[in-house]
Amino acid sequence: MRPWETGGFYFRMGNKTDMAERTIVDVANALKKYALGGAKLNIGEHPALPGGVGPGHSPTGYHYTGEAIDVRDWRPDIAPAYEGGKPISWKQRTGELAWRAKQLGIFNEALGPGDKGHDTHVHLALAGKKYIPENQLEWLATGRWKTPEGKLSDVMPAVSQPVSSENTGSVSEANALAGLFGGLLNMMPKQKTLQEQLMETAISNVLAPKRSSTSALLDLVRSGPLDEIIYG
Repeated sequence: MRPWETGGFYFRMGNKTDMAERTIVDVANALKKYALGGAKLNIGEHPALPGGVGPGHSPTGYHYTGEAIDVRDWRPDIAPAYEGGKPISWKQRTGELAWRAKQLGIFNEALGPGDKGHDTHVHLALAGKKYIPENQLEWLATGRWKTPEGKLSDVMPAVSQPVSSENTGSVSEANALAGLFGGLLNMMPKQKTLQEQLMETAISNVLAPKRSSTSALLDLVRSGPLDEIIYG
């Protein structure tokens, strides 16, 4: 099964359900969802997105495996990145998107203006799936995210958010636990399949040195008096 066809992993904390396991297509959908005028973002160069993957990419890169997207900002030349924000140029919006992607540290590749061949768009690659909290996706798309208290913050959401001082049982606590849980899962080594375990066992048995009957007899002689071994 290809990575963009697999479903996300859902978990529930309190009354909040969050899909924390994301593919690169989930990231593309989040950019469309949160960015002001997101429907005008041109996101493509992926097998599951309109237009598919065009020529010109590295044959060993992430585009042809369905693990990368290119994001082009086709909104007005001067426009805000979020509701109520200061209007800025499309190139500044593109550069800031690339910067935020690099700051998150979750992408295998994050390239944009200033990187060779990416002056007009942002290239994002995400191999397989990663656990990414919803507030990090919102911040990636706009540079802002809404706190549980309903305020906009421009500070990058950390993996573990501090619990609200106003309500220690609020959704903020669930977000903190969800982010921490996702971060720990991203750091865990991949569990070996049963087939891989059986293969390793079979190889170990083949490569293990075989003890001859002479070696076994010598070990027996060294373990006790020879007359006890002969006469019992």
